[in-house]
Formats: sequence, structure tokens, C-alpha cells
Amino acid sequence: MALAAVGCTAREGTGVSVDGFLAVEHPDSARRLLRAMNPERMSRNDRARWSLILGLAEVSSGDTLAGKKFLDRGMRYYDRHGSDSERAAAWYTYAQAHVKTGNLEEGIRGYTQSAILAEKALAAKRLDDSLRRRTETLLVAVYHTLGLLYFEQGYDAVEPFAKAVEAARANGNTEQEGYSRFMLASSYCANGDYEQAVKTLEPLVEAADTIPFRYFAQQIRLQNLVFHAYLGDWTPEQLLAARDSIDLDVIRKAPLSYGTAASEDTGRSFYNVASAIIFQQDRQLDSARYYIEQSLDCRDTFHQGDVGLFDLAAEIYHDRGDDSRAYDYMRQYVSVKDSLFEVQRGAQVAELERRYRTANEVALREASLRYRAWITALAAVLVVTAAGWAVVSYRRKLRRRDEQLSESLALVDSYRESHDSLTSRLDASDAREAAVKRLLEGRVAAVRDIAATYYTFGEGERLTAKMRELALSPAVLADVVGMADLYSDRAVTRLCEQLPGWTARNYDFAALVIAGFSPQEICVMLGMSLNGVYTLKSKLKRRIAESGAADRERLLAFFN
Repeated sequence: MALAAVGCTAREGTGVSVDGFLAVEHPDSARRLLRAMNPERMSRNDRARWSLILGLAEVSSGDTLAGKKFLDRGMRYYDRHGSDSERAAAWYTYAQAHVKTGNLEEGIRGYTQSAILAEKALAAKRLDDSLRRRTETLLVAVYHTLGLLYFEQGYDAVEPFAKAVEAARANGNTEQEGYSRFMLASSYCANGDYEQAVKTLEPLVEAADTIPFRYFAQQIRLQNLVFHAYLGDWTPEQLLAARDSIDLDVIRKAPLSYGTAASEDTGRSFYNVASAIIFQQDRQLDSARYYIEQSLDCRDTFHQGDVGLFDLAAEIYHDRGDDSRAYDYMRQYVSVKDSLFEVQRGAQVAELERRYRTANEVALREASLRYRAWITALAAVLVVTAAGWAVVSYRRKLRRRDEQLSESLALVDSYRESHDSLTSRLDASDAREAAVKRLLEGRVAAVRDIAATYYTFGEGERLTAKMRELALSPAVLADVVGMADLYSDRAVTRLCEQLPGWTARNYDFAALVIAGFSPQEICVMLGMSLNGVYTLKSKLKRRIAESGAADRERLLAFFN
């Protein structure tokens, strides 16, 4: 299980670093290193971390009183000046220390505070990548540790382990996600929801062959085997076949602690428990008896999660007809259950005593403050006077603000009237513009008719003269160009802006093309031959196609 990345580093010298892992596993060495540091030469933040780690080391080494003093000192700083991520790490260390002292309630409270602050820091999205990764790792550790505490005490541990799985997935830590998923499935099993336990463990079962830690892979298979045995969806033959696929050599030889690996370690007895359950269901009671006794012999202490082994042993002996041994195991089951209950009740009594002492201290402080009552009364009078003055000033301010609001509303009403007037003027302008468009459309139609007539009957001199007078004058041509620009959404203007350097005649020619005049009409309007019109049209189309104009495609559409 990953520990929170909270540590202290000496500012000068060899750069010795002490973290929570060293403080828990090697408290004496951690104490010597931490006490060799000079906190006066540290920053306030480093000094607070130093106090927390030293407090954890003191508690781990057995000096609870000194440890709590250093822990409280560090927590006071972080509660006042720490960021959410720093406070989350501090609460994690605080909770570790109290779990070490046996104060599980305070430890659970510390882990819960750490989870709340870590989630708040991640939700704010103001962390850099490195700090965000550390906070995500811390959140996984907090939820997983909370789940383990709940599970050992016999509480419902589904929610913390489910959150640990989600946090590990968000952090991209597939290994830790696997451990948390394994414990989540165990929590479902402890609640009797065997079907959900099987579904939760299924991804790990499918990936068991690819897990580098082979001992954990065997534990996954064993867990899955037990779930199916409880669920009852596998036959005894299937259970025995699955049991035969377990690599017992890996279970026996895997190093599970810092000492020498031994087959009688408590962590290896899960195979014996699973075997006892399977053989009991297969009615091989002698084998079941052998494995349950092996599992019980290697256990010196029990918690809520494994006290049921006595109940399983009693069932096996009862099925064998040995009711005296079954009764003996049931008595042990009741005895261990009662002792665990007494431990929990002792912890609750200690907590009540601590709260009682705290209440007495509060009462003493209140009694010592009573003689200052007259100072409090005088302060109250001053506060009331100041409050009255503040209320009067605030009411004056409100009146001034009401006057300003009235003036603002009057300005808004005036603006609305101006807006309505402007809108009506714009509507009238739009109507006039529509009328002008209709007139211009009629003029263009007339010009086009004249041009077509001239092309067809252009041999008469009088007709030619009249035509040139009416349709081919520069003014008329300018009007036609303007009309083309108006009805093509400023296409002629865009052509002039995006393709500079053309001659005026080329721009007029392009405007007539955009306006929709036929080649025959254009040759009359500009005094060109029909072949010249086709040639110039192709030339201008090629220029547009080869240019980098922004509206090139739209302009080319007019020349197709």
C-alpha cells in the first residue's frame, strides 16, 4: 500500500530524507535522523512536516505522549496555512499515528478528513501535474486503508473500496486498482452478495495470467473459487478442478514480508481455507478437517474478517459426527467474538473518557473566564453602538443608491424611446430600399430587352443610334455594374478588392457576367464580337482560378 508522499529533508549536509514509511517501519532510525535535524533552520512548511513525521515516529516507537505533541503542532500549522492537498497529506499522517496507538475512531476520522480534502483539491483543478499525481495517489491510499479498517472491524467496507477502485482508475494505477478491486469483491462476499462479488472479481480473474505478482494471481483464483463455492453455481467437480489449477509452489515461496518466506505465514492460509470449504461441499470431510486445522494453527490473532473460521470448523466436525469438537469450536467462536467486542467496547469507553475529560477542561476554561464578564458587557455596548452607526450609514447609502437607480431607470426609458424611433426609421428606410430595387430591376430588364433587340435587328442605323443612346451610354453601364454588385451580395466589390490590377473594361465585363447577361448581350453592351466575349470570359475565369482570392470559388461560380 502506497504511503503519503510527506517527508522532511535536511537543508544542509548530506540531504537525508525521512518519510512516513521509514517512520512506521523503522521508527528508532527515523527518530535519530529527525532529531539530528535543526528545525530552526527550516522554513515553516518544512518544520510542520518535520513535526508530523517525528510525531509518527515517536508513536510508532511507543512514546505516545511525545508523538501526539508533535502531531498536534504540525496539524495546527496545516489547518491554518496549508493548501487542501497539503492538509490531506497531513491528515493521512495524523490518522496513521492514531491507528498505531489503537485509537481507531480518531484514525478513521483522520482518513475521512484526508479523503475529503484530497477530493476538494482535485476538484479545484488548480494543481500542477506532479502535485495532482501525488494527491491522486494519496486518495487511493486513503480509501484503501479506510476499507481495510472497516473490513477488519466487521463494518460494511464496500463504499471505501469502491471509491479506492475509482480513484486508482483515475490515477492510472492498474496495480493498485487490482488490489482494491480484490478487497471490494471480498467486501461483497462478507455482505453475502456473492453474485456481485463474482462480477467484481471477474476482470482480475481474466487478467490473472498477466499479473506479474504471481502470488496475487493465485489469491485471485482462490478468491474466485470461494465465491463460486458460496454462490453454488459450480459443481464440486468444477471446484476441485479449479483448485488443482492453483500453483501451490508460488503460494508457499512468495516473499510476503521483510523476513524469510515461510509456508506457515498467516497470509498463505487462504489456500487452506478455500480447500476446507471445497472439501466440505464435496463431503470429503477428512480433507476439510485437515485444511481448516492447518488454517487455524497458523493464526495467533483474529479479527472480524477471519473469526468465521471457527464457525466453519464447527460445521465440518458436526458433519463428521464429532459434536464435541464442533461444540468446542463454537465456544472458541463465541469467545473470540466476545473478545473482539470487548476490544471495540474498550475503545469506545476510552473515547468516552477522552470526551469527558475534554468537556471538563472546557468547563474549567469557562469558569476562569467568568470574571471577565464586565469587559464582555462593555465590549457588547461598544459593538451595539458601532452597529447602530453602521446601520444609519448603510441606510443613507441605500437612499443614495435608490436615487441613482431612479436616474438610471429614467435613462433606460429614454434609451428605449430612442431605440423605438430608430427602429421605425430603419423600417421606413428598408421599405424605400425595396422600392428602389424594384425600379432598378425594371430598368435592367428594359436594358436587357433593348440589347437583345439590337443583337437581332441591329442593321438599321436609326435603331443603332437609339440603342447606343439608351443602353450603351457610360451612365447606364455604371448603373448596371452597381446593380450587379447590389444583387450579388457585393461580389463585384469583392472582385475589385481581391483581384487588383485589372483594367476598367475587365471589371465592367466581369460585372455584366455576375449580373447574368448572356454573351450576346455583353457583346452589344461593350461593343465586342461574340468570339471576343467568349475569349475574355475564359481569360478572366482562368485568372480568378489561378489567384489566391478568399472568395475564389464563389466568383468562379458566376463564370461557369
